[in-house]
Amino acid sequence: MSKQGEYRSRHTYDDRADERRSARGLDRTVEDGAYTRARKDLERAYPRSAVKEVNERKRRPLPIPDAIRLPPSSRQRKARSVAKHQAQSNLSRIGYRETHRLITDAQTWVGVGDALTEVGGDAQLLPVEARAQVQRIDRAIQTAERGNDRGHVVYCAVSLPHELPEQPQNLPSTLQEGARIEFDRFTMTTHAIHELDEVIGDQEVVFEMETTRGMYLGRSDSVDDTAHLLPRGLQWDVVGAHEGRYQRPDGSLARCRIVQLREIAEEQP
Repeated sequence: MSKQGEYRSRHTYDDRADERRSARGLDRTVEDGAYTRARKDLERAYPRSAVKEVNERKRRPLPIPDAIRLPPSSRQRKARSVAKHQAQSNLSRIGYRETHRLITDAQTWVGVGDALTEVGGDAQLLPVEARAQVQRIDRAIQTAERGNDRGHVVYCAVSLPHELPEQPQNLPSTLQEGARIEFDRFTMTTHAIHELDEVIGDQEVVFEMETTRGMYLGRSDSVDDTAHLLPRGLQWDVVGAHEGRYQRPDGSLARCRIVQLREIAEEQP
């Protein structure tokens, strides 16, 4: 549930951003074409959202900076676990297998992630076999999204190439309010910050993300596990950065550097 950050030159950063914009433009062209839904999904660079509509009572906005982040309640975890099992029962056998391999085999996780980073997350630039693998995982996540009517606030740790500055305003410009971030890879997250305790150190910020996307993989209230897999190709607005507090299961409080992100929803055709 952590990402490795790195610095790129402004020229490289801008070039990759242009390539992603071009790929998203082609996705819009595909959506306007006279293809079947299945064919459109195969031809797209990035997977579309399959979330139908989020219940207004179940939306989860980003917490205010001074809030103490609490783990999900027992009731929330049970509800998400029930939805997870319903989604899994609808997965194809090969979709289940590819997703399980991605999240349980470290070599597969790194290999798929590195391949996606190399092509800016654009599945159409992958070799045929790798593209088929990635799109099977896309479809598995979409199966979970179709049965979802909840918003999510999820977390992952990101390691910077250096120790954190003393003040949030001295973080890199790409992590400041008004910036835009794109995830080329699949991202493993959690609904509870304390599950990141083992990876939070002097070089880690915690992304706090408001989204409707992804697949819940955690268990019910009997195990401390609220894992959530986000799809590749997500775009985010950076809302701000601050020192935040969170509560552990034993009631103790801890602090970490939080960067808040809000999903940029794709316009649906």
